[in-house]
Amino acid sequence: MNDEKRFAGKALECPLATKDVFENTKNRDWTIENFGYGPLNPDFPDEGFWEKKAELWKTDVCTAQTARCANCAAFDKSGRILLCIQNGINEEGAADPTKVMGLANLGYCQLFKFKCAGARTCDAWVHGGPIVDGEETPDVNGEMGEIIEQLHDASDKHKNQAIRLTSLMEDTNR
Repeated sequence: MNDEKRFAGKALECPLATKDVFENTKNRDWTIENFGYGPLNPDFPDEGFWEKKAELWKTDVCTAQTARCANCAAFDKSGRILLCIQNGINEEGAADPTKVMGLANLGYCQLFKFKCAGARTCDAWVHGGPIVDGEETPDVNGEMGEIIEQLHDASDKHKNQAIRLTSLMEDTNR
């Protein structure tokens, strides 16, 4: 299983950039160069950056500023990805991964394969995001529900096991 962590009983298949800062930085820098990822510091106005985005998208600056990674359809904030990012941040323990993730509103850009700050944007912004699974932490009940559905589609023996698991899960959640 190498250095992968466990997620609801399964080994994670984490994207390389979530655990390799060199890969992440290479992909981020490429996106800055080729797709205008930025601004450098979203907490300070950067009129030139936003004017370029407004021109590209044929809109005004205020409207362009509403298109952020945090609401992009490629911005992955699913529990699995957040756990990958958390596990990949400073494995020596000098930084608190949860604090780093929260301050930057980190997610994972599925288009350009890097850890992405929610307050930024790029030329490839797509309406409709972010990608979530209803939880920002591992969803054990969701996985159990998925297994139960699979068991219902199986033999009678497995259907009975699905009924038992459903009952146990309901008792646990009360």
